[in-house]
Amino acid sequence: MRILLAILLRALILPQTSFDNLVVRQFNESGLFANYAEAKRVVAWATWGCLFAFLLLHLGLALG
Repeated sequence: MRILLAILLRALILPQTSFDNLVVRQFNESGLFANYAEAKRVVAWATWGCLFAFLLLHLGLALG
């Protein structure tokens, strides 16, 4: 599970730059979102959610 979350986090975080965000552009072009701002918000929530899930999982395995 930890490996899967690590790979997902890497796939979400690496393409994100201050000038061009490949992940948001691909999400927007998928047609699932009404506009760029909505796709950007979903990517931000997904990134933070995966990061916290990874940290909680890692902490839980380290303490348990």
